[in-house]
Amino acid sequence: MTPPPEPEAPATPPRAAADPTAGPAPGTPRSRRHLIWYALAVLLVGINMRPAIVAVSPLLDEIRHVTGLSNGGAGVLSTLPLICFGIFAPLAPRLSRRWGMERTLVAVLAVLLAGTAVRLVPELFPLFAGSFLVGTAVAVANVVITALIKRDFPDRVGLMSGLHTTMLVGGGAVAAATTVPLRDALPLSWAGGLAVWGVLALAALVVWVPRLRRGREQPPVQVHEGGSIWRSKLAWAVALFYAFQSLLYYTATTWLPSFYIDHGYTEGGAGVLLAVCMGSAVVTSVLVPVWAQRSRQQSYLAIWGTVLCVAAFVGLIAAPTGAAVLWAAVLGLGLGAVLSLGIAYMSMCARTTHEAGLLSAMSQCVGYLLAAVGPTAFGAARDLTGAWTAGLIALVVLSVPMGLTGALAGRGGHLAR
Repeated sequence: MTPPPEPEAPATPPRAAADPTAGPAPGTPRSRRHLIWYALAVLLVGINMRPAIVAVSPLLDEIRHVTGLSNGGAGVLSTLPLICFGIFAPLAPRLSRRWGMERTLVAVLAVLLAGTAVRLVPELFPLFAGSFLVGTAVAVANVVITALIKRDFPDRVGLMSGLHTTMLVGGGAVAAATTVPLRDALPLSWAGGLAVWGVLALAALVVWVPRLRRGREQPPVQVHEGGSIWRSKLAWAVALFYAFQSLLYYTATTWLPSFYIDHGYTEGGAGVLLAVCMGSAVVTSVLVPVWAQRSRQQSYLAIWGTVLCVAAFVGLIAAPTGAAVLWAAVLGLGLGAVLSLGIAYMSMCARTTHEAGLLSAMSQCVGYLLAAVGPTAFGAARDLTGAWTAGLIALVVLSVPMGLTGALAGRGGHLAR
């Protein structure tokens, strides 16, 4: 894949501002070695952020068949974690400043593990309760990781944001491709197929608990609050861009397997196509934040990702089976580009760790509350019309404000409060 042309980077990128709240820069070989292990621990958290959510999609038809959920009800199930993201994301900066980032991460990993365990019970109430716990844990972890990257990797924000997004997308791709085969091979019920991803949460918990005993946690930093971030035009551009990409991402990943099943694919085959989509997203998830940090402006990346998404949706309308793998791959490239750029903006547009946390919390609050409408509305449109075309056309239309807000957020500069 040939990357788009990059504007010539200045000697010091405009958004590489010094962060007075950041940890000490790695200078010695020993600190570099420790930084690598620490980065791997951070990425292990990232890979936990999607499997417990994405695993619902390949099993959605079976869950509907066994429990009697309608398409609209299934959309509510898929939307519940997104509502939790929007509601609980603003609490993350407060928790981090009171407990510290590492302690907060350990707590949310424990909640994530509990949520996956609850869903072992094959009934509707435990299914929704477990999804609520999973969504709450991921909501806080999403924000904390953004601020932690700004604090501990100030000179590698683009790289770490890209790798973190790759873990998000890659974890989702693995879950999409292997949930049904794992369920069949073990063998498990649909509830067991969902709960099996608790193994990843347990592994992350085992890695992070010892870090608390090693005194890795830094003391809280007193930060001048300044004006409200909610009054910043740049913050709103970042938040709305993240909102529209989230709406597209979660609607597409929720309903893509059902779309392909309706067009003649098996449950396993539809899961593989979802994995192709999310696997393709890994490519742009790695590359786009690196290109972004090297560029004076990032608007062209937002537009490029939007064009890919629109092309895929139009392709699904025009030739849903003739080029299924192609459209899944193109959609993945577009979704990976806008998702990773949205996450990178949260650190790149902020001057300090504290601002990165606030911008992340605002973006995810606005973003996921808007995104929560997507899967439910898409499912309701499917129920009302008996076809997928109306929903796909709506996604094409919603791509336009995504591209516009992404271009505005990518003009350069930092938050002014």
